[in-house]
Amino acid sequence: MTIEETRAVWERFKAADQAHDADGTAAAYAEDVVLKGTPLRGREMMKQFDAGFWAAFPDYRREYLQEVISDDRVALAWRVTATHTGEWMGIAPTGMELDWTGCSVFTFRDGYIAESQVFGGDLFAQLRREANLQLVRRLVDAENAGDVDAYAACLAPDVEIRVNGQLTQSSRGAQRESIRATLAALPDWRRETLSLTCDGDLAVLRWRGSGTHSAPWAGVPASGNRVEFHGTSTIEVMGGLMQRIRVDMDMAGPLAQMAARKEDQ
Repeated sequence: MTIEETRAVWERFKAADQAHDADGTAAAYAEDVVLKGTPLRGREMMKQFDAGFWAAFPDYRREYLQEVISDDRVALAWRVTATHTGEWMGIAPTGMELDWTGCSVFTFRDGYIAESQVFGGDLFAQLRREANLQLVRRLVDAENAGDVDAYAACLAPDVEIRVNGQLTQSSRGAQRESIRATLAALPDWRRETLSLTCDGDLAVLRWRGSGTHSAPWAGVPASGNRVEFHGTSTIEVMGGLMQRIRVDMDMAGPLAQMAARKEDQ
């Protein structure tokens, strides 16, 4: 291909990209187009990917910062802005506002884009991390609101809960009833997030909880005492739900507070 021929295909592709026109971008792809470093192969798959991306990021806009065009290649530096408002790659909408910079290299053959490669930050990892952080926040908010159904909706059906190394629950339903009982015993329960971090699908929540011991809990009769808990929850997320939760917490302190006479507090 000549530079002029490559430029003509490139300009058509850019126009379609800016217009969110998946048919237009597909018309520029070779039948066997490849997006290197991904499983995306073929014109139809690339068309579906483009359409799905624009549906998830409807305000997507790419700025073409710099282009270098040769006979069979285009090198591009770009900036993308977009808001994640639809499901993408199995990740529920996060509302995350992207400002993403990188570069791409497109290889042309016989009047079509035969190959492309993107160099930039891992967008999927960024969105997955944000989605997992939001999931943990939803769980805490639901617990603080006393909404056991919203709490349970954050859990996988076969969620495993371990407290100080001991398996305490192995299903969503069982954990729903466990949290219901805790909220009945401590009706003004409030969990405060002290820190929350996430690496991939593993989130770590450091927290402080408090409430008034108004009904039996862990075999201790209601004392009317104010009780404070401290702990760390390590949460493994799979498929957008909490699959495993490991809670490490001080139990001796809260039990002693429950057993204390009011005049000793």
